[in-house]
Amino acid sequence: MEDDQFIAYRFREIKNLLTSFLNQVLPDYHISPIMMYALEFLRKHPDSKAVDIAKEFGLTRGAVTQLLDKLEQEDLVIRKPHPTSRRSLQIHVTPKGNELIKNILDAYHSKIERLFAHYSIEELSTLRTLLNKLPL
Repeated sequence: MEDDQFIAYRFREIKNLLTSFLNQVLPDYHISPIMMYALEFLRKHPDSKAVDIAKEFGLTRGAVTQLLDKLEQEDLVIRKPHPTSRRSLQIHVTPKGNELIKNILDAYHSKIERLFAHYSIEELSTLRTLLNKLPL
């Protein structure tokens, strides 16, 4: 197997493992993966509108409305009038939503940290250097 194919294969395996870790954590918090991804997106993009979520995740307007209704019902987000667009609503993560994301990410990161337990400080430093070079 060529080096680039091997690397691509390993990245897919890592992605699948990380997804598995997240799917193991989420049931304890009674939240679906798309709800988690949407909350995290909204935390990173606090001026977002529903259309931004639709574009980011490839969802229909109806699916985004249902998603936001569920998040709002759980008091994880609030919708407010957009300051510059009368036809749009801005979506904000509530303190409860921020706390939920923090707790989920803490549990998720603790699972991920186990992957690195047997690496030396030098190996982790090399890995960090290489990951920082990725054009993300």
